[in-house]
Amino acid sequence: MTHHIFSFESELQNNQNEVAPSSPNFSLSVSEKLSRYGVNALSDVEHLGLLVGKETLAARLLAHFGSLKALAKVSAVELRAFMTIRQAERLVAALAVSARTQAQDVYQEPFDSPETVYRSCVDMQSFRQEVLRVVLLDTRFRRITAVDITKGTVNESLAHPREFLSRHSFILPMPLSSYIIYE
Repeated sequence: MTHHIFSFESELQNNQNEVAPSSPNFSLSVSEKLSRYGVNALSDVEHLGLLVGKETLAARLLAHFGSLKALAKVSAVELRAFMTIRQAERLVAALAVSARTQAQDVYQEPFDSPETVYRSCVDMQSFRQEVLRVVLLDTRFRRITAVDITKGTVNESLAHPREFLSRHSFILPMPLSSYIIYE
């Protein structure tokens, strides 16, 4: 008796035309690939191509900047050499949304470990200058807000404790606790 994973032989026959995404004979468009196999089936170039409109432009951007992580740190002005300012602004905004979604999941967790604080400030990785940020917490160690106290130059932040204390008192009544993060 032969066993197979299909309930009926007709299902097996209907699926013979299905080709794996990695096959050289595979000719689905990026949109078809996305709808059929999901986001994990797309390459970085294909994902970026959906954002910028053309895979050739996406490939040029990745070749020039090296990676999506490096591209996420680029300003709209720097992208102007590759696309219109409007397209550049859209791309910068789309890449920034990705960092923000990662951080928002953490906002509901108690800030009781360095890992939680780090994950809540993941957007600071894309900053091109030094920043001093204060994260204010409530009595259950949950995030109230985060405030960037100073933005410095490329390699230093011009922060002094009196700036932190003076700005801190104007933001909210003194919270139970806070973290000072320097990137």
